[in-house]
Amino acid sequence: MAYRDVLAILTSCDEDQVLRAAKLVAGKAAGRVAPVYAFEMPDVVASSAPEMLALWPQLLEQARARASEEQKEIKKRLKALDIVQELQAIETPRGLAGASVGARAMQADISVMQAPRSDLAIAVFEGVLFKSGRPTLLVPRGWQRETLGDRVLVAWKPTREAARAVSDAAAFVRAANGVTVVTVDATDDSGRSIATLLERDCADVGVRNVDGRGNPAEAAILNAAKAVEADLIVMGGYGHGRLTEFVFGGVTRSLLHDCPIPVLMSH
Repeated sequence: MAYRDVLAILTSCDEDQVLRAAKLVAGKAAGRVAPVYAFEMPDVVASSAPEMLALWPQLLEQARARASEEQKEIKKRLKALDIVQELQAIETPRGLAGASVGARAMQADISVMQAPRSDLAIAVFEGVLFKSGRPTLLVPRGWQRETLGDRVLVAWKPTREAARAVSDAAAFVRAANGVTVVTVDATDDSGRSIATLLERDCADVGVRNVDGRGNPAEAAILNAAKAVEADLIVMGGYGHGRLTEFVFGGVTRSLLHDCPIPVLMSH
């Protein structure tokens, strides 16, 4: 699978690294970058206090004015980066952000966004990862590298989510100069088995079973990524539903915030 339609998801005007990463991804297949800006609208319901209902039109106008200024800045940056696709704006209350942007992500081969920190960005990420059926590439804040996927680390454990991530990362694997499959405290040969599969697309595939030494798995994964100089981590995005919310698994949650390397996740 080639990434011909790359969705660049922005929740602020200061996320140039997302646009640059999206261009790198699209460039591997002569694809296009479709920029989307999601901004939060006031969420006022019928049960709100009367004074809040009275203020709602003003709050709405203020939110749209702020969003308009951000869109002007984003368009300047799109022009500077020679991204020609028109910017699409999605205005949404936070509670519907995941569904709104997730539905748009279904129409792309892959979504790229900044590792989320704000409540809005986390809601968007949840929707894109869990509802779109497409892979999501998270780019760290301040990321400035010129390569993406030159050396790939696959964080492997024998689960459906990890298998899906490996499949969704096929375009990166085919273009990589090296791939390392990393397992943490594994007691089976599943890492070697998935490496054999990847050898069909990449000539240089290695396997490492890392001793976690009682530390969190994400620390072992990051240490291994640094050791092999990986510029992309591929892993399953783990979480489970609780009513309408998602609760992330420990490794997923940690790598959302702390990973200095882009992470491709699938669910």
